[in-house]
Amino acid sequence: MKKEFKFGLATGVVGSAIAAVSAGFGYHKLVKKPQQKADEDYEAVSKAAVRKSVAAHQSRF
Repeated sequence: MKKEFKFGLATGVVGSAIAAVSAGFGYHKLVKKPQQKADEDYEAVSKAAVRKSVAAHQSRF
């Protein structure tokens, strides 16, 4: 009885740890990466807009 309980407990702990790690990687891939890419794209577009407005001697806003 004790041996089965310890094995079940160890299996549950390892399984939970694997699930937590995979959830973290999934969150990073599905949420963080697209947000970082959107921020980078926004920065690139913003820099281009600033250059264009300066070249046209206009205020950006």
